[in-house]
Amino acid sequence: MSHLKLKLNNKIILIFLLIVISFFRSPYIFLKGRFMAEDGELFFKSAFENNFLEHLLYFAPNSGYYNFIANILAEISTHFPLNYAPLVVAYGSLFLILLPIILILFKDSYLFKNDYQKIIASVILFIATPNSPEVWVNSINSQIYLFFSSFLILYFKDENNSVNLKEKFLLLIAGLSGIYSCILTPIFFFKFYFLKKKNNLYNFIILLFCTIIQLSLIFYSKINNLLHTSHIEFIEKPIFYVTSFIYSFFMKPIFGRDLLYFINEKLHISFLPKDVFFIVFGLLVLFFFIKFNFINYIKKDKIFQSIFFIYFLVFGVVFLGSDNFPPSGRYAVIPGNLFLLIIFYLSIYFEIKQIRYFFSFVILLSIISGIYEFRPTTKYIRFLDCVNCPDWKTEIINWKKDNDYTIGIWPYPRKKFKLNNE
Repeated sequence: MSHLKLKLNNKIILIFLLIVISFFRSPYIFLKGRFMAEDGELFFKSAFENNFLEHLLYFAPNSGYYNFIANILAEISTHFPLNYAPLVVAYGSLFLILLPIILILFKDSYLFKNDYQKIIASVILFIATPNSPEVWVNSINSQIYLFFSSFLILYFKDENNSVNLKEKFLLLIAGLSGIYSCILTPIFFFKFYFLKKKNNLYNFIILLFCTIIQLSLIFYSKINNLLHTSHIEFIEKPIFYVTSFIYSFFMKPIFGRDLLYFINEKLHISFLPKDVFFIVFGLLVLFFFIKFNFINYIKKDKIFQSIFFIYFLVFGVVFLGSDNFPPSGRYAVIPGNLFLLIIFYLSIYFEIKQIRYFFSFVILLSIISGIYEFRPTTKYIRFLDCVNCPDWKTEIINWKKDNDYTIGIWPYPRKKFKLNNE
């Protein structure tokens, strides 16, 4: 299996298969279209009501950062008939979901050295449990997949030191589309510092430029009291928050929401309360970490050191920047996928064969859980299917009859906005 080779045609077929699977997950979105929250009420509204330059400079102060990709997809959507505007955003966002997979399959990397490893990594980033319906094909969360594109660029092999303009352009878009990719700036600096290649220097300068812009906007929003804030009560409820972190960042990426719900609710494990169950799991992970001397392994493997460091940088940004606490949902996507990539990396390179087999089983369990939850049967289906939702074309018909009409969008019924037709 480790010698599996994919020809170019097979790689294209694999990507096409993932596109088909995407339609299976949410046929309504790709046939009817929908705006999700800020996609419509902020970015499309701004693009529709302003000229190109005014909209291009738009950022949502309550978020505190500039989101270029949300701006540009909204702008492109205004150049199509109004009925089809949400479809433009949906298909553009799907491309950004597939982009990390394209990079994995077609680029040489220090992370994934053969096609078997590339296939598993692609499946993790596409279908594993952290990839929740909440972030599926909407431009405001495309920054998550742009982060993984930037993350993969960090580990590209560049022995010839040639300057790849497409790579630079992608880093620029990613850095200007949210704070996540900017988290990688110090790691790109270390790569340049140790390898002393101009290609790495340009990558670092681009992300540093983006970081300065994003931090300036965050500072502006903060001093003007515009940012979303979350109320943290860690002192009053320490057990609740510890168990929530363990659940969202470590357990759910492996077991999935449905399996954990089944264990907790359906089996009625009264002898082991939920909080104790999660804490015991966390202590077992810690024991496992110490028992098999992971500290020494981390000291020896520079690539693993960098992934580990990135994980904690992301964790810190999510902890400080989320507008709900404890962070969950879309805020757990990047940490959850990074956690799985760490496990996958260990399943390939860790010194003890039995531990590699164990981690391979963990990855398999996560993928199976992700396949099961890819099109959920629970309440989360509302992020993918129309369940008494506002139909965009019907909403536009109503708006054309009365320009003062409030257009309903997802998540419904609480999200609505007005368009100025002047």
